[in-house]
Amino acid sequence: MLFNIKLAGKTMRTMLLTFIMLLISTVPASATGIPLVFKVKSGVDLSEVFITFYNCISHSSSITGTYNKGSAKGQVLDTKHSYSLSDLVGTESIATGVPAGVPAVLINNFDSGRIFISYKSGMKTFGCTQPSVEPSSNDKSLSIRYQPMELDIESGIVGKNSTPIINTNLTYIDYAAIALSLTVVNATTSITNNPLLTTVSSETLTDILGKTTKVAYTAVQPSSADRLPSSSFTRVLSPTSADESAQYSDWTNYLKTFLQGKTVKIAGLFGGVGGQPANAAGGPGAATARNQTQSYDYLVTFDATGKATMTAQAGSGDGTVAGIAAVNRGDGVGLVDITIEFADLNAATGIYGNNPAYTIVGVETTAGVQNDYYGWVVGDLLAGLSWGLPGSTVLFNSTTATNVQIGSLTSVEWWGGVKADGTGVSVPLSPVGKGYVYSKAQPAGPLNYHTYAAGLVGITGAYGFGLQDRAGQTLINFNRIQQPNAYLEVGIDTKGKSAVVASSMQASGIVVTIDEFTPKKKTSTELESTYSLGDFNAFSSVCSFNATINTNGGHATFMMDSNEIPTGSPTTLRLMKLYSNGTSMEYADYAPTGPIFSDGSWWLTDLAGNHILPSDKITLGTHYYIHFVIKDNGLYDENGALGQITDPVVLGISTSGTGCVLNPNAGFSLELASLFILGMIGIVLRKYLNKS
Repeated sequence: MLFNIKLAGKTMRTMLLTFIMLLISTVPASATGIPLVFKVKSGVDLSEVFITFYNCISHSSSITGTYNKGSAKGQVLDTKHSYSLSDLVGTESIATGVPAGVPAVLINNFDSGRIFISYKSGMKTFGCTQPSVEPSSNDKSLSIRYQPMELDIESGIVGKNSTPIINTNLTYIDYAAIALSLTVVNATTSITNNPLLTTVSSETLTDILGKTTKVAYTAVQPSSADRLPSSSFTRVLSPTSADESAQYSDWTNYLKTFLQGKTVKIAGLFGGVGGQPANAAGGPGAATARNQTQSYDYLVTFDATGKATMTAQAGSGDGTVAGIAAVNRGDGVGLVDITIEFADLNAATGIYGNNPAYTIVGVETTAGVQNDYYGWVVGDLLAGLSWGLPGSTVLFNSTTATNVQIGSLTSVEWWGGVKADGTGVSVPLSPVGKGYVYSKAQPAGPLNYHTYAAGLVGITGAYGFGLQDRAGQTLINFNRIQQPNAYLEVGIDTKGKSAVVASSMQASGIVVTIDEFTPKKKTSTELESTYSLGDFNAFSSVCSFNATINTNGGHATFMMDSNEIPTGSPTTLRLMKLYSNGTSMEYADYAPTGPIFSDGSWWLTDLAGNHILPSDKITLGTHYYIHFVIKDNGLYDENGALGQITDPVVLGISTSGTGCVLNPNAGFSLELASLFILGMIGIVLRKYLNKS
């Protein structure tokens, strides 16, 4: 509640202060704020990592919160300067459940805020002036490596108590510089989307995204030569950058060629803006009709110029449909068409930025996506295009039909939600919920989706594009009444699991796509009990994956990363294939001087692609790529279908000097069986498509 009291004299001030202190004393301690703890990887100097608070509400920036510094408690946070993590370490805990002696803050209010985490330097602008990453901006902070996280902490009601509630997420929408993770620690019950992790290191994250441009690394800043581990590296810019968008593939092929002659179905139930009914009896022409909960049903076509025409169908724009509670019904907009020019879709602010201009026919042309009915409808189209769902011929078993092409479904069926008649569509059982996005929706169309966002699949729960929250799974929410000892841990480059990707080195004509992968850390004991791999120390995650190769019987080359390989010679290392029957086998041939595309060959490179010779020295903490070759249906491929490869793999060292024996007739391991089944589903669909 906001108070606007003009005080008249000392007595009134004293009475008011006494009243406020009485109120404060009756609030449970658990309701006094949201604790945040900042965690860095081992060896990082806390004095060289900084945080800066940014927000801007009504042209003003503010935060209400405290931190402890040494023995000094209750130091006041502000948005006017940066804090080194070493300044946020107190000898006493900041709140119940939070350890002492770690960088921590306690926030009561931070409306629509961002925390910028930076290396080596604090930020150079503050308050309402957030930094620009455009190279042409000459921003004061341009040379600083930093990454934001988004959070909103405001008072809300839990039970009958007023308490701060946090909503937070990770984002790499505009750029990637530092791998961040968010985890609610000490939660006593399940919290939706907890944790939100970036499972790989900053080196791997930015290397993967750096390769999503037309020419690899051209969006790396300040230049392609400055990628990590260079101390000059600042970030990889996404295609939302006006300066760097041209480095990415545009939408010409998808809109002007692939979608020609195809229709796209955008349909569902718009939830409204503000209290409902927003337009009880104002008629379809009222300004408030845009905010009314109502149905939407559009057929979208693209002409030869790439222009989108969204034609309203019968029953669209109806604020009285069955899916709306009777008390919330009102007048919708009726049948109103929308058009979007190709130039607006193709701009950095278009599909990539999820914010193009569009024309509401007979009404207006907007400057961007607005927070109303029309903006929601356009947003459905933009999200679908970003994921590559329109026009997808991939077959899917939906909740209402089997073997249906994804492109023939409506938008609400793509990712789940509520239809106009009130029927619910399961989010987890939708194509997006099951991961049929990007290359899995467009297996033959590598230009028909948001390539930058696709690079984040499998390695992070962060946003890759703005409308990714159509399917949820991007936001953490909690409070300290329901979770009295919980705190948010912000991990700064703390995970570092391995990732499997298609190697940049392939035999002639070979194209490889990773369909899904799962990295898991395994101890020596677990490796022995699960795979009969005794006396083995792992220096990578156990990476289980399914992949597709374009040539039946061809040799596919994959790579995974690690920065855990100990100092020494590469000749001591062993790369092991792990079979779902509980056995394992060594990749036999280390390529001594360069790639050898034969079954079982493998080699190391540094992040720059330089081949590691057997005589070279490996240095602990340095990132390396482990490249390995698998022949489709060869000895190292567990998937018997042509064109499909399944291969759990791990790098390490055998302390006994002996390998393991393959027993292909043994029973299946439950842990890998689920991944194998996912691969078999894809095989069945592929064979069906080939026959049809």
